[in-house]
Amino acid sequence: MIALYQPLSAMTRCFWQAAALGMGLAILYDLLHAAASARPAKRRRNALPDLLFCLAVLGAYFVFTVTVASGQVRGFVLIGALGGFAGTHAVLGRPVRAAANGLWAVLRFLVGGGVRLMRTLARPVCLFWRFGQKNLEKIAKRASISGKKKL
Repeated sequence: MIALYQPLSAMTRCFWQAAALGMGLAILYDLLHAAASARPAKRRRNALPDLLFCLAVLGAYFVFTVTVASGQVRGFVLIGALGGFAGTHAVLGRPVRAAANGLWAVLRFLVGGGVRLMRTLARPVCLFWRFGQKNLEKIAKRASISGKKKL
């Protein structure tokens, strides 16, 4: 049974938990948009982070409301989440984006280096494979029964 009247301490704790939820969602928002800005700008690419963020907000708010807020949609929960989001985005938005852009640059460098290394290592293997394949075809033609002339 859901208690209609909760103590002020429980509602205050719920408010601060909602503010923490808003902070986490703000960091997620900045990370998603940093990932989108790491690639060349197109309108379709900017819609994907917004869609993912909206789905994350809906899911997180639903789970938060059901588990922490006892299934009750409360105004102070929404105000706490919005306040946590706005404060975190205003204070940590640029540093989080800068760090995420740096991380994306390092990942692009590592992946690009790995691709170049694989191409360099694969070249001799491919040349050897082509040489062996040509010789195997010659040997198969000589050894096959159907390739020989009939008597």
